[in-house]
Amino acid sequence: MKKKRVVGVLSAMFVAAALPMVVASPASADQGDCQYSLHQAGYNIGPKVEAACKLGADFNPAAYPGCYWALVNIGVRLGAAGDACYAAQS
Repeated sequence: MKKKRVVGVLSAMFVAAALPMVVASPASADQGDCQYSLHQAGYNIGPKVEAACKLGADFNPAAYPGCYWALVNIGVRLGAAGDACYAAQS
């Protein structure tokens, strides 16, 4: 009986410790950082930039290339687009 209680307590402690990691959204992905990077580079922030940065902040393998090419296609310099999309990922 005592062994079951110990296992139950340890299980509850593990769940309590792991829950924030499972529930939390990716804290590093932030479209605001992407937009700020472009603002600092002298670009105006409009709906197309917002959409590209939002794409860059998604948590999937296509996020960076999608963000990058969306920004380049609207006239953002290659270096600025790369920096902005990197900011969205980190």
